[in-house]
Amino acid sequence: MKTIAKKQRKDVYQMVTDLIIEKLENGIVPWRQVWQGGEIPANYVTKKCYRGINMWILLSVQFSQPYFMTFKQTQSLGGSIRKGSKGLPVCYWGFSYFDKKSGRKLMDEEAKKMHPSKIRKVWFLKYYTVFNIEDVEGVDFEIPETVVLENTEPIERCEQIIREMVNPPRIVHGIPEAYYSPVSDLINMPEKRLFESQEYYFSVLFHELTHATGHQGRLNRKEIVEYNEFGSEGYSREELTAEMGASYPCNHSGIMEKKLLENSAAYIKVWLDRLRSDKRLLLEAASKAQKAVEYILTNCPF
Repeated sequence: MKTIAKKQRKDVYQMVTDLIIEKLENGIVPWRQVWQGGEIPANYVTKKCYRGINMWILLSVQFSQPYFMTFKQTQSLGGSIRKGSKGLPVCYWGFSYFDKKSGRKLMDEEAKKMHPSKIRKVWFLKYYTVFNIEDVEGVDFEIPETVVLENTEPIERCEQIIREMVNPPRIVHGIPEAYYSPVSDLINMPEKRLFESQEYYFSVLFHELTHATGHQGRLNRKEIVEYNEFGSEGYSREELTAEMGASYPCNHSGIMEKKLLENSAAYIKVWLDRLRSDKRLLLEAASKAQKAVEYILTNCPF
């Protein structure tokens, strides 16, 4: 009897994790990058910014313009991909329907006709490939003008982010230690004078502020609401969420600079070890960081 082997679906979690691990091994920490021109990578055709893990994947490469396109989009504009160019994956969620009783996979139209209680919806991670516009030939690109921030200093913008946050936690300057307490819903920070610069102060504060978004009165993130021991899976995910989350307001305010980007070998090794042991860590932390930042910047005018 002839057996036809099914094409194995790519493990997108592992593929993305391997890509970021490669960057870390080369000393590049994607969530500690300055956005090119202060802009988030976006699709050139749709003008939509990439979110979550996709933003960090695209920020892990060097480019002069933060715009990307698919192969089909390039063709639709009469262009072509330069030979030898390497694309990058952009992740998204797909789903399939199954009959709960028989386990048979259903076509979308068939599933729509059935009662919801009789079907099972299964989500799975998919991806497509994009190329930076520097790798596209035969297209005259019209690059949008860079949006200029308000005529305010970076530190003023930091203060504005804190001031305009919806339902903010209490911020106190007590003992010389930075931490967020979910029980008291407060952030303790050392005095500003104890930091090398105000930029350092606010970068640490934004990290703790990201933790605070997980409070049950805000996003109700289980890594904050539930107790997680130091070094546990939940603890690591929450720390990466805060690391990624803090990068947004640092870049939005304009305080992200080389001094804040110094990546020690010890820091990189910690994340290499954690990513190698948990392939889901990156995507889950990036998704939660995105939600945290959207909460923090709800009223942010820039």
